[in-house]
Amino acid sequence: MGKKANGKSFLQRMRYKYKIAILNENTLEEVWRARLSKMSVFLFCFLVAVIYFFLIAFLIIKTPLRGFLPGYTENIDLRDKLMKNSLTIDSLSEKMELQTQYMTAIRSVMSDEIKADSSSTIDSLKNKVVDFTTLNASQKEVTFRDSFEKSERLNINVLEADVSENRNFLMKRPVNGVLMDSFNVQNKSYGVKIITEPNSNIFSILDGVVVESQFVLSNQYVISIQHADNMISVYKSKQPFLKKKGDRLRAGEIISTLRDSSERVVEFELWEEGVPLNPKEYISF
Repeated sequence: MGKKANGKSFLQRMRYKYKIAILNENTLEEVWRARLSKMSVFLFCFLVAVIYFFLIAFLIIKTPLRGFLPGYTENIDLRDKLMKNSLTIDSLSEKMELQTQYMTAIRSVMSDEIKADSSSTIDSLKNKVVDFTTLNASQKEVTFRDSFEKSERLNINVLEADVSENRNFLMKRPVNGVLMDSFNVQNKSYGVKIITEPNSNIFSILDGVVVESQFVLSNQYVISIQHADNMISVYKSKQPFLKKKGDRLRAGEIISTLRDSSERVVEFELWEEGVPLNPKEYISF
């Protein structure tokens, strides 16, 4: 009986209501009052805690804040997101530059710096400004560029390739950068995509002969190099290649330079007798 009485008295104490009032200090008039019990205060605090718990869980699961939790970044492919964001920023920067050139052309027309005829359009006038600002290099720049390309073409300070019956190839990396797309035959991805730093060079992985060098409809330059044992390496880039069909190459020799900072993705494929090979199994990227 004592325990029941104690339990009953406990519940009664929890449900017993207390009055909270706010009085005017001068007139002692009651301004605000509330009737609360210990049980209602406890339930209110519990409800607030549950709401905070679900709010924090939502922020962690549905927002990028989860990346700041220790150990959670292992399950997030931040590297791919970083590459995609970098490409997006490059595209936006290029569009901003075109818009700036567009406005510059309009100002030039309005100030009579460029004479517009009846057949001219804004786009053609913009192209005139672009040609003037980007294609007219100084004589000093042309001389330096020609000497640099000539010295790099003759660069033979590279690793030699050892070719034997055991297929022990010592291949040079085609370009310095970060892989953004892997080899996957099922998805018709027969090679890898590499994003590089501006002004990077593309190298021949082995000694060989250029069997194809052309511009294709996908708005890319493609060069194919025949190596020993019927192995062919294929390079795809937005920038033109320095070599032409029939040229002999040394391992590590430069075949192109990525001058345009907005076009820094190089596709590389490796084939043997018509069968695509995974470049990561032969080259350390």
